[in-house]
Amino acid sequence: MKTKWMSLLVLGVVALTSDATAKTVLKFGTVAPDNTPWAEELKGIEKRVSAESGGEIQIKTYLGGQLGGEIEILQGIRRGRIQGGGITSAALASAVPEMDLLEIPFIFESNDEADFILDNYLFEPFRKLFEQKGLILVTWAENGWRDIATKGKAVKTPGDLKGLKLRSQESKTHLAFWKRIGANPVPIAVPEILPSLQTGLVEGFDNTPLFTLAAELHTAVKHYSVTRHIYQPAAIVFSKVTWDKLSEKDRKILIGPGNAQAANARKAVRALGQQLLQVLKESGVQVLELTEKDRAPFKQAVTGIDQELVPQIGGEAAKIHALIVEGKKAFAAKKKP
Repeated sequence: MKTKWMSLLVLGVVALTSDATAKTVLKFGTVAPDNTPWAEELKGIEKRVSAESGGEIQIKTYLGGQLGGEIEILQGIRRGRIQGGGITSAALASAVPEMDLLEIPFIFESNDEADFILDNYLFEPFRKLFEQKGLILVTWAENGWRDIATKGKAVKTPGDLKGLKLRSQESKTHLAFWKRIGANPVPIAVPEILPSLQTGLVEGFDNTPLFTLAAELHTAVKHYSVTRHIYQPAAIVFSKVTWDKLSEKDRKILIGPGNAQAANARKAVRALGQQLLQVLKESGVQVLELTEKDRAPFKQAVTGIDQELVPQIGGEAAKIHALIVEGKKAFAAKKKP
């Protein structure tokens, strides 16, 4: 009876286990669907860790929100019930509020600028902030540029969003963006987006082409407007509760190349590019690719939103925002001949 009780405890509550062969099994959660670059990147980490540890450390990845929505997964990681995860910056902001700054609409102007600032100006400051909140930052990852999909009319201007019930990430910045634009945001976790679209709880959402297709969200909308209004990074993190129990050798194996892994993760997502928009078109979704002139009113509508959000976010938001501004200047100077 005692043995049975202990087995249930291990299976249902304790995620970090050691079996008779002394293998350490780490549960890793993400809402990233299978058969995507994100899934392949995580499977690559699984293989590397197993090989470098001689099979003594095994990572078991739960894809597609099997362990819940991002907020739920993140809470599990901080408490040590889940050992690691791949989480978007908007969800991470529920634990590290300063992450909301990364998703201020139009704060980044290009992939190259975002990469430069994240890697050279923000990784170390956020690594420290993460650790204070029970998280070990391993590397940046990427969701990409978010666009707007709707069930009704296509979105070409901010006015087209007025009053629409749109799914919002559970993030202060995302909610502020939708309200500024005039939409009616409804915070919903990832696993509930598709049923919410199907039942009419929401009339649209924003996300990247890759996630839209991978999560089959395109099956519930008619229009997809390429607004590229928010660049969304993500991060691979481990639980500090777990981390503190590991040897220095095991920690080095889990960290691996560290943030050097970001380059491959970004490349894999970005390589799909226009192919994904073509897939959306072929699936029957009307794709509207906005020009820079079309995007200008969206930028104008959110002018100064960063000045509103910095004091609301608090903590070290002012310091992080200053680093972003500094990084943008340095990147601009770097580009000059």
